[in-house]
Amino acid sequence: MKHNKKKNIWIAIVIGIVVVLLLVFAAFKVRHMLINHSYQVRQEQMNNDTKKREKEIETQHKEFIQKIGDPAVKIYEKKQQVLPSVVIGQAILESNWGQSELYKKANNPFGIKGTYNGQSISYDTTEYVNNKKTTEVGQFRKYPSVADAIEDHNETLNTKFLKKTGITSFRQEANLLQKNGYATDPDYANKLIGVIVNHKLMKYDVKAINNY
Repeated sequence: MKHNKKKNIWIAIVIGIVVVLLLVFAAFKVRHMLINHSYQVRQEQMNNDTKKREKEIETQHKEFIQKIGDPAVKIYEKKQQVLPSVVIGQAILESNWGQSELYKKANNPFGIKGTYNGQSISYDTTEYVNNKKTTEVGQFRKYPSVADAIEDHNETLNTKFLKKTGITSFRQEANLLQKNGYATDPDYANKLIGVIVNHKLMKYDVKAINNY
């Protein structure tokens, strides 16, 4: 009788241990499932936020391109000086898509130094001296509008760097700017050409050259 009683106690203990282990395993599985679900929710939220941000950036870029491109086309149709794709490409590179303080405060997307009708603004600038970056404070032209900046920019480039009108190749213009010392960056022409090609800015040239 005592033997059976001890046996039953051991059976009860074993069953109890098994139940506890099953409960621990079930709790672990539930916790694991909750962690995975939480991770998936966070990942989905991050992906949605990333897509939303990418969409916002894409929209901002399109708006900036159009804001520079429309007046650039009109000015080229009148004077055949700087191709719109080059104008837009330079504005993108030199104002970081219109994010620079110089663009925001002075309507100057090209970083042209000096004064415009007596107006200027002080601003930090990065230059390349012997292929090394240096930062200094300079005076930059302040414009009443982006269209004024583009027209002044075109006159400056045509007079000092391109030195002729009617060019229809953005690559030719980019290389002339590099050759004639417009920028101190030794890779400026390649960067400019890359921006024009990547964002298909050539369509503005076609529009301006064909007057439509």
